[in-house]
Amino acid sequence: MKLKCLIVDDEPLAHEVIANFATSLQSIEVIGNCYNAFEAIDFLNETTPDLIFLDINMPKLKGLQFLRTIANPPLIIVTTAYQEYAIESFELEVCDYLLKPYSFERFIKAVNRAVEFKKMKEQPTPSPAATPPVFAQTNTTQESIFLKSDKKVYQVYYQDILYLESLGSYVKFHLADQVIITLERLSSYEKSLPQSLFVRVHKSYIVNIKKVQVIEGNMVKINQLELPIGSVYKSNLKKIIGG
Repeated sequence: MKLKCLIVDDEPLAHEVIANFATSLQSIEVIGNCYNAFEAIDFLNETTPDLIFLDINMPKLKGLQFLRTIANPPLIIVTTAYQEYAIESFELEVCDYLLKPYSFERFIKAVNRAVEFKKMKEQPTPSPAATPPVFAQTNTTQESIFLKSDKKVYQVYYQDILYLESLGSYVKFHLADQVIITLERLSSYEKSLPQSLFVRVHKSYIVNIKKVQVIEGNMVKINQLELPIGSVYKSNLKKIIGG
């Protein structure tokens, strides 16, 4: 599978970096270069890429503002020098968030995630009675869960899960060194995962209590990433942690 990608960034050097990296990969092809959001809007009116490498800090119309204007956005990989927009970006269901300057290895990882997510989106949605995408061990004495992703079944140990992130009809399992995308809704995992270990803190996030580093205000920090706490979930979180 080869993804046709568009680069949207006001810095020419950023275009060069992505283009140079892309030439070494068989999975992506650069089909367009836009230097502001308005050029990108015109481009999208004529062509539909599979993937956009999107900068955030651009003149007049910021990257995330531009993303909100797209009715059916393609896959998005954010490329930025600003870490503080990560949560907002993932709430807009981006594939990955690359902090400049990023390595070729990190670039490959982001592209591989995009390819995997593209494959998942193209798979037909199974009926509830069909082959389920997840085989969950609901007994809290068990230590793992089996996840179906990209025609493979992964055994994932609870202790390795940092948090779960909702992507509409998909869920991203964030592990310390891997992300697994499954065709399922977050509410299903909320019921199947042991409640003694996992708690929903937001409409888009379930966290592993043992991985929480800090809870401050309406944010919970896991692995140096701050996730929002939704108002409707805050009381339950306080009850679980005894706050």
